[in-house]
Amino acid sequence: MPRDKNNTWTSDAIERGDIGAIREKLLDDPGYIHERDYVGNTPLLTAIEYDIIELVRLFLEHGADPNVEVDDGYTCLLTAIESEGDTSAPIVAELIRVGADIHRAGIHGWTPLHMAAARGQVEKARLLIDMGADVNRRIDIDGLETPLMEAAHTGHPSTVRLLLEHGADPTMRDTMNERTPLEIAENTSKGPDPGVIAVLREEDIQVDFDDMFGDMDLEPDQLEVIKQSMEGFDMAQNYIDNSKGLVERGNHAEVIRILAEHLP
Repeated sequence: MPRDKNNTWTSDAIERGDIGAIREKLLDDPGYIHERDYVGNTPLLTAIEYDIIELVRLFLEHGADPNVEVDDGYTCLLTAIESEGDTSAPIVAELIRVGADIHRAGIHGWTPLHMAAARGQVEKARLLIDMGADVNRRIDIDGLETPLMEAAHTGHPSTVRLLLEHGADPTMRDTMNERTPLEIAENTSKGPDPGVIAVLREEDIQVDFDDMFGDMDLEPDQLEVIKQSMEGFDMAQNYIDNSKGLVERGNHAEVIRILAEHLP
């Protein structure tokens, strides 16, 4: 999608706290609402990333598209759900109110509810469920996981409980490892799998950047930055770090207890 690599106008105005300038620009240049900046964001996406609900409402009032997305498939709603900003939950509610698609998945296959479940964003998950989000929908890639599986994997008891209360099926299995949410939580709680580590260290896994980022409208210099940042990338160590992080951040013991109580 078209972007202007020299356009940092919205983020610059936000960082200097000049909301008035943004209001004036909207009046002087109505087309500004649809412009893309140096990373492909519209003004609305930028306001969401900076967690400024005043601007989010302003842009929506002036016709900003609540379903616009960037190259990686992130929509406004996914961006707001991933955010941990103080007003991110009200921003989610505002986006839903004006018609943001609660079922639309990003490039990674996650719907907004999958992301809220994986991030332990209970309030946002409740908003989505109240508007009809499917608690048993599978993602379109990998192991076709459900929101409950994602919450079990990351160890978020409150989100697991919310999903179960609204009909999430604890007997469904992913298609990659044939595990239920309970088995996923139990496996994650054990930390890094020695078998996986061995495979990652034995296999010479090459990253094909052209294949990975070919569908994205990236400038050559942007792709080069990504390549340089991944030089010497150790996939086995990355897996170990991520696995340990999940154990440290999550409460898998409580998730296991809750899921066990809900099995037939």
